[in-house]
Amino acid sequence: MTDAKIIAVKLSAAHEGDAELIVDIRYSNGGVTQVPLDRYASEALMTACTADTADDLIGHGWEKVRHALQVSYSRF
Repeated sequence: MTDAKIIAVKLSAAHEGDAELIVDIRYSNGGVTQVPLDRYASEALMTACTADTADDLIGHGWEKVRHALQVSYSRF
C-alpha cells in the first residue's frame, strides 16, 4: 500500500455548508478511492505536503493523508 498516491483533489460542500477536500487516491493495484477531508485534516495535509494550492497535493503518498486524518480525529 505504500505505492498509493494522490491523483486528484476536488473541493466539495460538506455538512452545514462547510467546505472539504475530496482526495482521490490510486493504489498500486489500480484501484481508486475518494477520501473526504474536513477543514482540520485539509490543513494538516497541506502543511505536511508543503502545499500552497490543492494541485500541489497531487503525487504525495497515502501516508500523509492518513496522518492528516489522525490529526483531525485527535483534536477532540
